[in-house]
Amino acid sequence: MPAPESPRVPRSRSDVVFRQLDDEWVLFDPRTDQLHVLNLSAAVVWAHCDGATDIDGIAGALVEAFSNLPLAQARQDVDTALAGFREAGLLE
Repeated sequence: MPAPESPRVPRSRSDVVFRQLDDEWVLFDPRTDQLHVLNLSAAVVWAHCDGATDIDGIAGALVEAFSNLPLAQARQDVDTALAGFREAGLLE
């Protein structure tokens, strides 16, 4: 039996569709037929939920994307986004 995924290394569900529509980033969950609109910060977090990048790496990607963002705030933003993704059932 494979080891369970670490919550520190989030992985998005493979069936969730991630697209940019005009100026917004959206996730479509085919299991629930729900569309989730993301802000740019949450879109960066989602793009790094690959099962290989840990939470610190995702926070680092946010700091790179938003040059004025302090690392502590980036970590908090990652935690908030991941909590929302988990609550919506979008992560494996």
